[in-house]
Amino acid sequence: MLSALATSAVPGFQAVSAQSLSTPERDAALVHDVNSFAWLVELARTEPEEALMSARHSAARALSEGLRSRLSFRVPKLHGTTDVGGKTLSVSEYLPGRELVPARVTPILAASVGKALAEIHQLPTSTLLDFDRPSQSALDSLREAAGIVDRAAATGLLPQSLLRRWETACEDAGLWQFETTVIHGLMQASRFLCDGEQVVAIEEWRELRIGDPARDLAWLTTPTMSSFSPAVITSYRSARSSADRYVAQRARFWAELDIARWLLHGIDNGIEKVIEDATDMVQALHDRVSGDLDQALTMPISTNKHPLAT
Repeated sequence: MLSALATSAVPGFQAVSAQSLSTPERDAALVHDVNSFAWLVELARTEPEEALMSARHSAARALSEGLRSRLSFRVPKLHGTTDVGGKTLSVSEYLPGRELVPARVTPILAASVGKALAEIHQLPTSTLLDFDRPSQSALDSLREAAGIVDRAAATGLLPQSLLRRWETACEDAGLWQFETTVIHGLMQASRFLCDGEQVVAIEEWRELRIGDPARDLAWLTTPTMSSFSPAVITSYRSARSSADRYVAQRARFWAELDIARWLLHGIDNGIEKVIEDATDMVQALHDRVSGDLDQALTMPISTNKHPLAT
């Protein structure tokens, strides 16, 4: 059915085989055409999924040919859409590769990940402005972080020393002096698709915008990524010499604030299980960073007093 409907979205489309990739939220198929080219045909089943797909389509359109030509890996490319029962059926190129598995990241693959991140952050921002993608300045980023800290503090569930750590980061002017860049916006390990030891594609760009490049590095600062994150950061800095000296510290801060966001989500929606889970995560974070001076959020670590030091 999807293969047949795809002809309305892409005139002349001729499918010869199809494999279902459907989920409870969407109908989807991997379709091969007469030229053996692989396509992804999708149709949302729910309104929330329709909204997500609309966001993906908007971002894919902003990833112009000019931007694509600057990247060594593939990104989503939308070829056509059509209305089906009030929802949008889309036909896009199927991205190759297998999802990155942290436990299997080699030094060569880590270097490829770092290079890919640098390429994104070196894309010209003007193109995104032409497509009305969101843009957040360094000051906007600081205000967002401070707002999260203030709201989390108001819950009364933060250890005072952890709150002090976060407030110190917000008050450190040097931490927030950076040039904004094009950012993916939802970066994590599962976004990278690999072939052997090379990144061949990156997916899920619906939050594509201009903002703090540290947001795209935050996932690297979590404990599960510690075995290869230094190699990624080294490669990233080598490929992007203009990266500010505090980018890794801000990345760590954003990752920590994700825990605060989770806590606030639970409180805002009255979900006790989420609140309990987030509270445990807050305590685990506090225990982890309180005894490790290398986890400081300000630089230089060797001369700045650690926010949790007595």
